[in-house]
Amino acid sequence: MQAQIRDMWITLRREGFRATFRKYGWRFVGLVFIYYLIRDTLLYIVLPYLAWSSFG
Repeated sequence: MQAQIRDMWITLRREGFRATFRKYGWRFVGLVFIYYLIRDTLLYIVLPYLAWSSFG
């Protein structure tokens, strides 16, 4: 899985989003979606909750 993600990243950097989508399809879009879902959940839900609970 790690090698495939690395290949996706290299393809994205060299050839752009459209070529990466053509090569890897919806798997690439799903991976990007999951990445941002996890990142935003940590950034906008978990961290503020931890900061707020430390004051109470």
